[in-house]
Amino acid sequence: MRIKVVIVILAFMFTGRIGISQENDSIRTEKKLRIIPLPALFYTPETRLGFGALTTGVFNLGDGSTTRNSNVQLLAAYTLERQTILQSSHTIFSRGEKFIFDGELNYFDFPIFYYGIGNDTNDDFEEDLTYQLVEFRERVVRKVSNNLFVGLQYRFTNLYDLTFNPEFLVDDKPLLESQTGKNSGLGWAVIYDNRDNVLNATKGAFINMSSFYHQEQFGSDFTYNRYTLDARKYWSLNDKTVVAAQFFGEFNSSNTPFREMALLGGDMIMRGYYNGRYRDNQQMALQTEYRRQLNSWIGFTAFAATGDVATKLNSFDLGDFKWAAGGGIRFMVNKSERANIRIDYGIGDGTSGFYFAFAEAF
Repeated sequence: MRIKVVIVILAFMFTGRIGISQENDSIRTEKKLRIIPLPALFYTPETRLGFGALTTGVFNLGDGSTTRNSNVQLLAAYTLERQTILQSSHTIFSRGEKFIFDGELNYFDFPIFYYGIGNDTNDDFEEDLTYQLVEFRERVVRKVSNNLFVGLQYRFTNLYDLTFNPEFLVDDKPLLESQTGKNSGLGWAVIYDNRDNVLNATKGAFINMSSFYHQEQFGSDFTYNRYTLDARKYWSLNDKTVVAAQFFGEFNSSNTPFREMALLGGDMIMRGYYNGRYRDNQQMALQTEYRRQLNSWIGFTAFAATGDVATKLNSFDLGDFKWAAGGGIRFMVNKSERANIRIDYGIGDGTSGFYFAFAEAF
């Protein structure tokens, strides 16, 4: 389900979240290694309330003027939807940031709601589906010029112990059971990032183009390709007001397993829709957000989005795109990093969702 910790209580009062293109003069390393244990709390429609423990290690392989802090995180969490989440992740900057290593190793025991495949599935045909998943991903990029990084990435997933006893979607059971197994893919990544802040940008742009090629020679049970495009732009209207926009596209070839398909919804884009309410090979979504800071610690946002999934690129129908809109409150917990806790409520066509999260959606 592509889960991440959406809020870590007080985490950024002790350490900053690190990402490409954060301004170096805002990073200061006080110790070579800091170990920070913290409680974790989050809420989304997919998990409901989740809670657990997070341990973060922060270190620096260079100095604070030329190299941003690296971090390693370990998370264990449980949700009211009976979901178990074990995650480890890292973002490591080499000296002078010549290389950046970014990856994760996760385990999920994950009940979800499944509605079938396509952009016109029926709410009444909601089914309970459970699986276990091991996931590994690693990306290594090299700086080729200011703000531009290029490199390779690899991902491996193993989905097993699928349980699906359909009440409505009986015909889907053989398909889903045949799509459990291993996915192993190698690909490339090109990232341009000149944002002034990766957590809460006020100006600049971010473009991430990447691919994965899942092939038998890489150890994959399934053969398919994935291409993604994530493009964001930020405009500062004044010292308290920002307008942000994002286009996200995920494009998979045929024979993509159900769990690997593009999923519409979630806490990042198309807020208000259950993540995976609609799934298919292709996805396109566009969202905009108005952000207003009222004072040094509280602000609000209003957002709107449109998007859809489709089997093929030429089967998208702009007239049938789904819509989402909503608003939220922001509480700034770290002024130097502009790190916010966000509380959002989104609505869509016959659906809605509440989100309690850390950092902006994009």
